[in-house]
Amino acid sequence: MGSTQSFLGSLETRRAVKHFGGGSVDSSAVLKAMVEAPTSFGLQPYRIMVVRSAEVKAKLLPISYNQPQVTECDTLYVLCARRDVAERAEEYLKATQAEGMRDMLTGFVKGMADPLAWASRQTYIALGFGLAACAELGIASCPMEGFSSKDVSSVLGLEENLVPVAYLAVGSDAASDGTHPRFRFPVGDLVKEY
Repeated sequence: MGSTQSFLGSLETRRAVKHFGGGSVDSSAVLKAMVEAPTSFGLQPYRIMVVRSAEVKAKLLPISYNQPQVTECDTLYVLCARRDVAERAEEYLKATQAEGMRDMLTGFVKGMADPLAWASRQTYIALGFGLAACAELGIASCPMEGFSSKDVSSVLGLEENLVPVAYLAVGSDAASDGTHPRFRFPVGDLVKEY
């Protein structure tokens, strides 16, 4: 029970930082949390680009609305959804040898109105797990969407089947980053019980 309270307590202080302090942090456990995040059918229809290079981050800055977190962070995780969901399903079936699931899984994929939108939602689950890991580990973080997906793809030389949908910037906390005080609406505003 103690670890659950610790985890929930860490969520109560988590915030999206606007500036990072100098120095590096070991965020390997954050990456592990994103890799281990649950996804529908276990397909993991995303790929995570790990950007530590100051040169690459500098190229990403202007196409990310000059948000300082991009270059100030120690590591910038670029979470990319996969367009090739049907191919990913085939990879999954081959890797798991779960032929008993073939009809259900391929039927599910064929019935998708927008496979990229579905893959993007799955990618956000991984982002959430990364943020939760940062909170638990006391690593400063900032989830971000403000960037040109097309230009990020170009800078990173991504395959056409990958679409950047979110960043997770992580690093050391600045002594004062100008962030407004943390705010959450009351539970009653967000939750309705039946």
